[in-house]
Amino acid sequence: MPPSDLLEKDVYTRAGFSTLLGREVHRFVRLYNQTIIPPVLTAALFLVIFGYSLGSRIKEVQGIPYLHFIVPGLVMMSVITSAYANTSSSLYIARFQGHIQELLVSSMSTLEIVLALILGGVLRGVVVGLIISATSMLMTGVTVAHIGMTLYFMFCVATIFSCCGFLSAMWAESFDRLSLFQTYILTPLTYLGGVFFSIGMLPPVWQKVAMVNPILYFVNGMRYGLLKETDVNIVISATASFILAAGLFALCYLLFKRGYNIKT
Repeated sequence: MPPSDLLEKDVYTRAGFSTLLGREVHRFVRLYNQTIIPPVLTAALFLVIFGYSLGSRIKEVQGIPYLHFIVPGLVMMSVITSAYANTSSSLYIARFQGHIQELLVSSMSTLEIVLALILGGVLRGVVVGLIISATSMLMTGVTVAHIGMTLYFMFCVATIFSCCGFLSAMWAESFDRLSLFQTYILTPLTYLGGVFFSIGMLPPVWQKVAMVNPILYFVNGMRYGLLKETDVNIVISATASFILAAGLFALCYLLFKRGYNIKT
């Protein structure tokens, strides 16, 4: 292929990637009443109901005011659900309506298609997380202890659950099946992941059970970033988050490249 043709193909490919990513971002920004405002309101209500009401009875957890203690968990919970919802709904609708075929015959590579779709979910998760962090700071006065670690965990966890949404959308054959992961796995693990409590408050047997929950490590990573406090080893949390994000992205790429439940 002549160099001029290669250059032209590269320009078309980059334009396709930026267009697809822009569409994903525009999609959740345009529907902000469904994608951004609800999780912010939910987090604010949790702060009022749990923080102020229980906070009057549970003064401190690990030397931290209870109102401050629950902020990282609420941020992480919103990052998880937002990133998952964006990718799962976007890819499933593309499959359901048939316009996924337009992406498959485009000049974009498999990597660019997968990356654009997953980045859309990551950006939504991070945007929601940052807004809730800012809102929580205004409501509670909490400050950021380590901004680098906060952003690191926010980005890694958003990537993990954006990939989970991608995988769910490829596997699901109906809207009912699409909701199974979120209803029976994601929601229980999130609420049992130390959002509202420290594992030190649990009986020894349940502490061991809690340590198997991966979301516990994500929540504590965010708690370390915001409050410099954690129930688990922060190095293990950071390393596991990166490995899991990279592994799930690779799995998304391989399954999409093979056309799992996509190519007919």
